[in-house]
Amino acid sequence: DGTLRLWDLTTGTTTRRFVGHTKDVLSVAFSSDNRQIVSGSRDKTIKLWNTLGVCKYTVQDESHSEWVSCVRFSPNSSNPIIVSCGWDKLVKDGQAMLWDLNEGKHLYTLDGGDIINALCFSPNRYWLCAATGPSIKIWDLEGKIIVDELKQEVISTSSKAEPPQCTSLAWSADGQTLFAGYTDNLVRVWQVTIGTR
Repeated sequence: DGTLRLWDLTTGTTTRRFVGHTKDVLSVAFSSDNRQIVSGSRDKTIKLWNTLGVCKYTVQDESHSEWVSCVRFSPNSSNPIIVSCGWDKLVKDGQAMLWDLNEGKHLYTLDGGDIINALCFSPNRYWLCAATGPSIKIWDLEGKIIVDELKQEVISTSSKAEPPQCTSLAWSADGQTLFAGYTDNLVRVWQVTIGTR
């Protein structure tokens, strides 16, 4: 219905509605201090909200040309940024766009080289992970370079079989382990400090 909802998990009721998107909301994320919420929508916009349901600003001029499929906050509270990817020409080109949280301005774009299915920030390093097709790229955001590319080993009986796509990512709280979900119904676990699974 184009809204975000804040739920009381003990009662299962909605405590607040966030109204402002004109189409379905596809992705929502809380800031590390739980005071702000970012949302991405089929209406091609990114919105930043406070927890009272007030939209602080909308990013659309330099944003995606189609649906915004994933938005995430960086865990850095002193200089927070937002990252987004979308189901448009940008995501087909494998682009992740980073935004200044305070002004909603586009900072820079990272090229993943393949469709981006999911994004997540490391909880303890200035790293961004992107599920890019069958692999995972890890960028160091200070140098804007890829520090690692994780590829799963797949044993297939068919030479024409497509490798499974990575569709979801989550870090452990200590930032040492990355969990990745794939289209072959497996979750792969990576020890990122040594770059191996």
